[in-house]
Amino acid sequence: MNPYFYRFCTEPYPNEQRFEVWRDEVNAIFDVDIEKSVSSSFNYDLSTGYIGSLLMGCGTWAGQQEPVAYGVKRSAQMIRRDGLDHFYLCLGITHSLSGYAARTPIEAEPSKIYVLDLARELDSEIVAGDTVILTIARDLLEPRIRSANLHGAVLQGPMSALLGDHMISLRRQLPYLSPADMPYIEQATLAMVSAALAPSAQTLADAENEINHALLVRVRRYIDANLTAAQLSPQQICRDVGISRAHLYRLFARESGVAAYIQQRRLAKIREILESPKGRKQRLSTLAFQYSFKSESHFSRSFRQAFGCSPSDARERGAAEPAQPAASRRGGHSPGSLRDVLDKLDK
Repeated sequence: MNPYFYRFCTEPYPNEQRFEVWRDEVNAIFDVDIEKSVSSSFNYDLSTGYIGSLLMGCGTWAGQQEPVAYGVKRSAQMIRRDGLDHFYLCLGITHSLSGYAARTPIEAEPSKIYVLDLARELDSEIVAGDTVILTIARDLLEPRIRSANLHGAVLQGPMSALLGDHMISLRRQLPYLSPADMPYIEQATLAMVSAALAPSAQTLADAENEINHALLVRVRRYIDANLTAAQLSPQQICRDVGISRAHLYRLFARESGVAAYIQQRRLAKIREILESPKGRKQRLSTLAFQYSFKSESHFSRSFRQAFGCSPSDARERGAAEPAQPAASRRGGHSPGSLRDVLDKLDK
């Protein structure tokens, strides 16, 4: 479990106090303010944790109404006072930012990653939403990135998309990372960040394993989302994911190929359906057609080869087994406050 994982939610507080208590938690990095007329609509869930020396923050809009806007500043006085010398990379899943990074206009729409240099001034407005944030000490990055003018940059291109996928994956795992995991994940993340901030032959080579892993995760997610699509094929995957056919085949060399993997996932999904309560009412021929098998006999042969039983056997077994209780939700050790987490940022 992550020993420096902290979660804070404004839900337990009265509406009129929620923004104030949240501001007290986050103002260690930014000065934030909101118009009084919308402050009672504010409701936010924030979790943070360390991955080695990297601080990750994950925010979720918890309000029942549309997300509200608030001001965020980092003044010269604040910069002198806290001395933070870090880059702040924010993936705004449903969050957006507009304003000025120093004297440079910045406009970051949802789904984009923007970069702030915490050693420089900021005066902007944020529309609250879901975010994933990495805060990285400048000296952890290579010299040409440290000295680059990245303040207010909005990342574009395929490396930005892969870094976003990596950050979302880390968000899911953050509460459960053990200290033994962290050095490896920290280095993989730094390699991905370097390749996204300063693409070059060297940074791409350094991040090759992480890039390939992120691409593989993205392709697998795409396949799982399109299992019932009759046109699902290597050609379609290459077009929609943005990857060459040769690269796609290399990614799936250990999976006996892309087509075999697609069929494996389709069979696994059908088995899941058959062994669930709703599987008792499913016709095998309908499932075979829905998941693009040539015929019911082709489906049955493939199913038996994959699982050592017939589809009917799987359905009968599912009907005979009692429902299993859901796994209990795992929790993490929580420090006393966000300040305990942020204090480590200076060390």
